Amino acid sequence: MSAEVLVMCSACGRPQSAGRPRCIACEALLPEAPLPGGPAPGQPFLQADLGGGRMLSGEGTRLLYQPHPSVMVPPVELGSLREVRLESHFFKEALALLAFVALGAIASVLVLKVFAFGMAALGTLLAVTCRSHVLVLEPREGRAVHWPLGLARRGSSRDARLLSAWGALAEAMRARGIPVHGPGVEASPADSRGHGPHA
Repeated sequence: MSAEVLVMCSACGRPQSAGRPRCIACEALLPEAPLPGGPAPGQPFLQADLGGGRMLSGEGTRLLYQPHPSVMVPPVELGSLREVRLESHFFKEALALLAFVALGAIASVLVLKVFAFGMAALGTLLAVTCRSHVLVLEPREGRAVHWPLGLARRGSSRDARLLSAWGALAEAMRARGIPVHGPGVEASPADSRGHGPHA
């Protein structure tokens, strides 16, 4: 025999069997009952340590992102999302080190020349071997939210950790009917229908 599912009226506080749209006592609208076997409302469904103090988590109907242990950005409601995707870019910021080429070209001291061209070479190497992952949350209305997951060397354990966090998030989002796009995620027919040209 299955256990009875109860909900509590948010207006008068009376517990009652799920299935009715309104409270039997005060006729207020009842909250939605949890799905059998599914997570209870408000319970965590995702907890990912991204390293460097960054955390990504899902709780109830919200996604939360913590870029630093002492900082928490405003949460995003799942019901407001049109799609979620992961964007991965080469480490373009490292190319700023190419500015040392100019210093090396005009330097008259050999040690300074070696240092300058060495820094430029390092910048090129970092740009080629590293990439940054950014989670993009596209709402039905308003501007997209960008959450940097972190920077990692391609193929490293950190890179694998970030992609694993993305995979767990993508699975959780698809289970809740939200289209996802990004590395390692195959588009379903529902995703394809929901993914149109961006404005």
